Amino acid sequence: MNVPRVLDSTWRHHYRGRYNEELPDVIGLDDLRLFWPTLYNSLLSDLRAGNTRIDNIEIVDLPKDKISVRPLVRFSTRDRILYEVLVFRLARAVDSQIFDSVYSYRWSRGSFSFKSPIDMWLRMQRSAARHLSRNPGHYVARTDVTSFYDSIHLETLMDDLEAASGENGWVRMLSNYLDSFQSFHSAWGIPQGSDASGILANLYLLPVDELLRRRGIKSFRYSDDMYLFGPDFWVLRDAILQINDVLRSRRLTMASQKTIIMEPAEAKDFFEDAEKDAIQYGIRVGSPGTPATVRSYFDKVVGQEEISARDLRFAINRLKRLGDDYALSWTLENSPSFPHLARDFFPYIAKFTDTRGNEVRRSLASMARSGAIRPYPYLQFQVIRMALKHGIRDPSILDAAWEILEDKNRGSLPREFAVRYIARSGSLSSGMLMKHRFENEPTESMRRALMVGMYESGYFPKRIFRHLSSESGALGVTAAYLQSEPDIPIV
Repeated sequence: MNVPRVLDSTWRHHYRGRYNEELPDVIGLDDLRLFWPTLYNSLLSDLRAGNTRIDNIEIVDLPKDKISVRPLVRFSTRDRILYEVLVFRLARAVDSQIFDSVYSYRWSRGSFSFKSPIDMWLRMQRSAARHLSRNPGHYVARTDVTSFYDSIHLETLMDDLEAASGENGWVRMLSNYLDSFQSFHSAWGIPQGSDASGILANLYLLPVDELLRRRGIKSFRYSDDMYLFGPDFWVLRDAILQINDVLRSRRLTMASQKTIIMEPAEAKDFFEDAEKDAIQYGIRVGSPGTPATVRSYFDKVVGQEEISARDLRFAINRLKRLGDDYALSWTLENSPSFPHLARDFFPYIAKFTDTRGNEVRRSLASMARSGAIRPYPYLQFQVIRMALKHGIRDPSILDAAWEILEDKNRGSLPREFAVRYIARSGSLSSGMLMKHRFENEPTESMRRALMVGMYESGYFPKRIFRHLSSESGALGVTAAYLQSEPDIPIV
């Protein structure tokens, strides 16, 4: 596949998924949609010259629970697309080496994209359950890798890629990219947050898959999350020890606290949750008793002394699918206590902004005013984004947005969305103050957001924008875009 085709296909893939990103662009890449040829030519020139190093990154801490976080990497659009181009060019060759027992980040050659991750996860769960039903006496081991992406050894990965693809030139450019990524003190391994990394991760664990195949151990893997099946405890224990030996040779460490061997009865309960299966079936066929069943299940989950995030996620998403607001008040009240479930809670809340808009507005304002979400920048982003997207105007949210904007330690994601909320809720004077912030803001992504904020607040200093539009780079593209007087989408 030639370079221009890879580049265009990567852009289409990236643009198509822009609204579903965990770390979305503040204007949904709308400026680049109009000016893609400009960035295309720049990227094409860089690729042909082998200029694949990056200038800067931002680490965004995504909550895993109330205490720990998962570090996601936020690139500039140029660097993100460049990374995907380099990996996607190798994707077909890499995926052809991956066994059918691996369900994560499988490449769909016809569409130049990944097979649906949710569908693949569910397919793995169903396949594992089906295998256990055919072998009811089998034990099941579960394990994964500690800090998997962070621990991937770059030189070993490049050796793997050269052998798998034979594309030494492309591998060399990817090596330069990842080497520059690792030059930042807050980054190591491969980037978390881009699906492209999943392709590389699949290849890196291929020796583990081969070990299990040679041992005759039935296995299923999604990224580093593995299920192993065997006739007794000792067969699986021996397999885990051998996996651990392979992982060590690749500078990886098995997550001992997450490694367990389940007896047959326990494994059956794990894979065949009859209550969840009944709910799923009821939703699928439209059974009239299903809403009451889902409500009862939700009550049971939240009534437990230690609430299972997995079960709560299931309940909330089934209520969302049914359009049932039964859990809305609970979700609004408890969102600060479950920051790691923000991606499930807020789409559920959004379903009812029309029918119960006053309650949603009061709750969002209460979160912003109380400071309960202040320790979680990602949760702040979700609150501001929802208020922005659904036109919720409230003085408390506006004050919180200003506080977020003025705190340069917050990271750019919540600050960028705070700018747009202020611009659409404030006044001409807000735009004037944003101009002052723009002149003293070192971060390019924030300078871009502040340009958008000036425009949306009605303060549009044409002299500055004309000057910027003549420059190359992201700010030049955005300035030229704003001069076209666009109706900017809300992400």
